[in-house]
Amino acid sequence: MVQSWRPYTVAFAVGQEEFFLAGAENVVKWRGRAPIHQRNPGKMPNLDAVALAEKALRLGLVTIDQLQEGWEEVGQRGGEADPLLRALERKMHLTPWQSQKLLKNDNDGFFLGGYRILYKIASGSFGRVYRADDPHSGTVVAIKVLRRKWSDDPHNIELFEREGKLGLDLKHPNIVEILAVARDQPSQQYFIAMEFVEGGNLRELLTIRKKLEAPEALRILEDAAAGLAHAYSHGITHRDMKLTNVLINTQGTAKLVDFGLAGVYGQSRAIDTGNVDRTVDYAGIEKATGVMAGDTRSDIYFLGCVGYEILTGRSPLEMTKNARARMNKERFLTVQPMAPGEIKAPASVYRLIETMMMFNPQQRYQTPSQLLEAIREVRREVDGKGSGKSSSPRTIFIVEKDETLQETLRSKFKETGFRVLLAADPVRALDRFRQQSFDVFLVDARTTGDNGIHMFGKLMDEARRHDLFCAGVLLLGDDQKDWVSRVSRGPNITALVNPRLKQLLRTVEELLEHRQ
Repeated sequence: MVQSWRPYTVAFAVGQEEFFLAGAENVVKWRGRAPIHQRNPGKMPNLDAVALAEKALRLGLVTIDQLQEGWEEVGQRGGEADPLLRALERKMHLTPWQSQKLLKNDNDGFFLGGYRILYKIASGSFGRVYRADDPHSGTVVAIKVLRRKWSDDPHNIELFEREGKLGLDLKHPNIVEILAVARDQPSQQYFIAMEFVEGGNLRELLTIRKKLEAPEALRILEDAAAGLAHAYSHGITHRDMKLTNVLINTQGTAKLVDFGLAGVYGQSRAIDTGNVDRTVDYAGIEKATGVMAGDTRSDIYFLGCVGYEILTGRSPLEMTKNARARMNKERFLTVQPMAPGEIKAPASVYRLIETMMMFNPQQRYQTPSQLLEAIREVRREVDGKGSGKSSSPRTIFIVEKDETLQETLRSKFKETGFRVLLAADPVRALDRFRQQSFDVFLVDARTTGDNGIHMFGKLMDEARRHDLFCAGVLLLGDDQKDWVSRVSRGPNITALVNPRLKQLLRTVEELLEHRQ
C-alpha cells in the first residue's frame, strides 16, 4: 500500500490549506492552514481542549507524555481545542484524520484488531484501505476493511477471508505480505492486515513519469514475474494484473498486491456493482480464447499489457466503462503493436511484450517461470548492449523425428558447446521461438517432410521481421533437391542435401560468424 514518493515532493492546496507530502517517511508539513474548525463546516469552533485531550488519552490515541508535549507548545491548559490539536499534529502524535474524528465526537473507528488507524489510503467497491500502526511496536501496516454493505452476506465474508488467507502462504520479496486475516470484535468488521509499502503504484508513477525506459521497465517486469512464479508454485494465480496492483517501494522493488481479488469477486459482481475493473477483461479474453478461468497465461497476458503501457505511456486496450464492450473479442484482436522505434530498445524487448500479449494462449509464455527466464535473458541483452558477445551458451533447436538421429545430433552439438533443444514436431519450434529465441534452427526435412520445410521458412521469416539473428539449416534428401533453390537464402540461412556430420557442424559455425 502506498502514499508518497521519495524522489519528489508534492504540493497542493485545498481551500486555505497548503499540504506538503515529502519523502519516504510521509511527513506532512502544514503552512498557512485554516483553523481546524474551518476544516469542519458546521462544527462548534469553541471546543474544550481539556475534554478533547481527555478523550484522546482515554481512546489510546496519545500517551500522557505526548499530551504533555502538546500542552507545553500551546503554553496553557484549557481553551479551544484547535491550538492543541494543531500542536499534536505538528509533533505527529495525531494525524489530521484522527483530529477530524475527534472533532466529530466519534468514539469508534480509531482502532481495528489492535492496530491504530492513522488515515485512509484508498477506497474500492469492496473495501477501504488504511495506514495503521501497532501502538506497542510502532510497526506500520496497511489495513484492508470489508465494507459493511458486504458484511451481511456469509458468502461475501467467506470470499473476503479467502482472499486474505490465500496471501498468508505467499512469502516472497515481490509480493505484499499478508500479516493477519481477522474480525475486529468491538466493531465486528472484517479486515486484512498487510505489509505497508512506502512508495507508489505504477499508475501513480506513470502520472509523473509518463513512460519508463526499457531497463527500468524490464526490472519491474522481472520482479512482477518472479512474484507470479512464486504464487503459481503454490497453485495461485493473480487474476487482477493491472498498473495499480504493482507497487514500487522507495528502493525501486516491485511488489504485487491483491492476489485473488478477481478470482474472489468475479466478473458478474463487477458488472452488477457498476465497478468495471480488470476482472471483466480477464473474463473477456478467456471467453474469446476458450480457456478456463484461472489460467495462468491470462496473468501473463495482462502483465504484458502492463509492460506495454509503462514502455509506451498508453494502454494497449481500448479503455471504456462499458462492461459489455470490454468483454468484446474484437477489443483483444485489434491491439496495435508497438511501432518500430517507438521505444528506445532492441527488437527483443518488442518481441517479449508481443509474445506475452499473443491472443492465442498457446503462443504466449506458458508459465510465469518461463516468462521470468525470458525477461532475464532480454535484460541481459539490454544491460550488456555493446559489450560484446554474451558468455551464455549458444542454443540450437533441432527438429528431428528419427530418434537415433536425435541422439546423434544432440551429443555432437553438446560436445561443441551448444545448449540443445529437440522436438519431433516443427510447430513446437515456432512456439518456442516466439517465447524465447535461439541461435540456430536446424530442421531435418527428410523426416519431417513438407511440414518441416514450411515451418522452417515461417520461423526464419519471423526472425527477420523482429530483427533477430537466427542461423537456419534445412536438411534435404535426394528427392527434395529442388527445394534448395526455393529456400530463402541469406548469409545466415542454407540448405544441405544429405550432409555428413562434420560438414553440418562446420556449416553451423560458418553461419554463426555472420552474427553482428
